[in-house]
Amino acid sequence: MDQTLKVIKRIREDKNISREGMSKILGISLSGYAKIERGEVDLTISRLIQISEILGFTPTQIMEMGNQNTPGNQGTSLQNRAAQTPTEPSALSEKELYIQLLEKRIFDLSKKLEALQ
Repeated sequence: MDQTLKVIKRIREDKNISREGMSKILGISLSGYAKIERGEVDLTISRLIQISEILGFTPTQIMEMGNQNTPGNQGTSLQNRAAQTPTEPSALSEKELYIQLLEKRIFDLSKKLEALQ
């Protein structure tokens, strides 16, 4: 999940949208949005959908960009990566997207656990 949040922050910055601007569009406080971006509160599926729409990506694209952490992909811009990612016009239901989000969270937590051992 940390990588997905970094992708969201980077896209937001690339599009010159401030945290304050995002919070206003989302109808939440600045501190509330900042906590989402810092990973201090859980990113809900509905909030991921809203943020993705504002940034002009699908939730799947943003999650996949967060998964692309290989050294060969690090120099690639987010826009180029999104163009390489096949778009699925709302092919995933909210339930399926939520399952993907949970699977990603489990994977991230298992990596953190491994690092602690």
